[in-house]
Amino acid sequence: MIKRFVQSMVFLFLAAGLTLPSFAQNAPPVLVGRVTDVEADLLRYVPEENDWVAAIRDVPFAVGDTFYSGSQGRAELMVPNGSWVRLGSATQIQFINLDPDFAETDVATGAVRLYNNGLRTVIKADSPFGYVLSYPGSAFDFYVGENSVEVVAVKGTVNFVHTGTNARYDAAAGFPSILADRTQVASGAGTVDPDWDAWNMTRDQFWAAKAALRGPSAGYLPPVLQGDAYVLEENGRWVRVFYEGREYWFWRPTTVGAGWAPFTVGRWTEWYGDQTWIPAEPFGYVTHHYGNWVLVDNQWYWAPPMARPGLPLLQMDFAWYPGRVSWIYSGSYVGWVPLAPRETYYCHYAWGGPRAVIVTSIDLGRINVDVRNYAYAGHAVVISQNNFYGVSNYRNVQVANVSTTTIINNYHAAPVVNNTVVNNYSNMKQKYGYANVTVDEKPHASVLNRIQQNEKIIHEGGKVNAAALGQQVKNIRQGSINQGARVQQPKVTNYIVPAADVNRPKSEVAFQQREVKTAGKGAGVRPGPQGRPVPGQPARPAGSASKPPGPPPAPQASKPEGAPPRVQTVGQPSPKPQGTAPARPGQGAPPKPPKPAKPGEAKGEKKPQEAKQKEKQEKPQ
Repeated sequence: MIKRFVQSMVFLFLAAGLTLPSFAQNAPPVLVGRVTDVEADLLRYVPEENDWVAAIRDVPFAVGDTFYSGSQGRAELMVPNGSWVRLGSATQIQFINLDPDFAETDVATGAVRLYNNGLRTVIKADSPFGYVLSYPGSAFDFYVGENSVEVVAVKGTVNFVHTGTNARYDAAAGFPSILADRTQVASGAGTVDPDWDAWNMTRDQFWAAKAALRGPSAGYLPPVLQGDAYVLEENGRWVRVFYEGREYWFWRPTTVGAGWAPFTVGRWTEWYGDQTWIPAEPFGYVTHHYGNWVLVDNQWYWAPPMARPGLPLLQMDFAWYPGRVSWIYSGSYVGWVPLAPRETYYCHYAWGGPRAVIVTSIDLGRINVDVRNYAYAGHAVVISQNNFYGVSNYRNVQVANVSTTTIINNYHAAPVVNNTVVNNYSNMKQKYGYANVTVDEKPHASVLNRIQQNEKIIHEGGKVNAAALGQQVKNIRQGSINQGARVQQPKVTNYIVPAADVNRPKSEVAFQQREVKTAGKGAGVRPGPQGRPVPGQPARPAGSASKPPGPPPAPQASKPEGAPPRVQTVGQPSPKPQGTAPARPGQGAPPKPPKPAKPGEAKGEKKPQEAKQKEKQEKPQ
């Protein structure tokens, strides 16, 4: 895996007494996905413990991560390249490759719906019977059973490459589906499970409604984050703040209590080797993993990543971070200090961005971290080590009235968390948890075989050229449907068992088996020729002619990158004479907009007196 490669190279350079190579500190940003919805149970595999933990909303994921939905579970996952993945019950999925223009997943069993909302993204979905290639604007259902698989196009056209016949078969919305076992390919009814389809439509409607609420916030965000504009609209406001000698647009939360601070309402968990923040606030994901929090006159504001040149925003690089804090400790207490925008973030993995520095156990002793050098040292969050994991709101357990002097004189700073910072940290199993949930049912140990096979593929693989892959599949021999073939509908085995039975021999476990489509063979809903409207994509105009299945053109590498859900970029502000107030995103010069409410007047909140002279929403005096 990339992670192991980077760490091994860093080790070699340090062992040789050389400085840290530039590629490690300036690596391209890691593409991190996110769980956006969970119904009932969703489990994530923890390879370090060879065990499963309960996953919740806003859990991040990346290459190598595996999820398994419960017997009644459903989940929605999104990747910031336009890939949306929805899981039905008893479904196992693993992420093999994630790049700005490519996403590869492995569906071992169950039902998934994949939307391609990217502008140039190619999605590849693997299975034991072959793989599907999905192009921009398309969507499909993938029903993977023990002995067969079915591909139903929901929108547009997708390709299915069958392993047994080494041929390509095309499926289009409104036409028969592709039904295949290991040796033959037949036509299916082309229907989707009605209950499953209804749930997907509910999720589509949810995102359509939220897209309509994006408001002015979308203009402050880069395109890849504009899908989260609605949470900023619903939970805060944009204000102009005097900071470091000039005015900037910052976002301030208005749905929080007095004395609120970042990195307090949520929990820490270890993921990819680093302490990762799992927020418990609706706005927590985008504001704690992108951009930076700044403190002005004892008031916290969020500075987003740079949206575009010319907008009066703080120059923040676009990168995903697990949680930009530094660590302090003293005796049985541990704490963290939110980092100012230009302070160094130490980590074990190459997350990208110029202010992230990779460290290993070899060079920990060489890093001199002084708590006095941190701008927000006096705003550290200090708790007992016993409350470090298993708490979802640190404000309830935070040590009160810890002065700056006490922190400087009595606390040590550390770049990362280890056994020195937290006693017996290496042996703490609870550090991988996302919620205080006891997992009573888990996947049987036999499902690990495919996970481990995929780990070898990930480790040996490299970057995939999405455009070249599309062309390669287009050149694969077109297969012919075997009209006389009798391929059974996919039947899925539910490998979820009581935790005590996880390691029992398969022959001693009574696994339940059912058809993936719970409505039965031939029943259900067939998408029309125009297909289902893909969230974030325009629907085909009424009356337009449908096309029979055929290979879509390979994606062009020159097209700009897209992101879910697609939002029209707010226009460039008109140039203004020097000395006038900075423009809001999407606001031209004339006419002048209505005067907004002053900060602190929204929703009955009271503004701190000391911040009134700094925070402005109109032209500076």
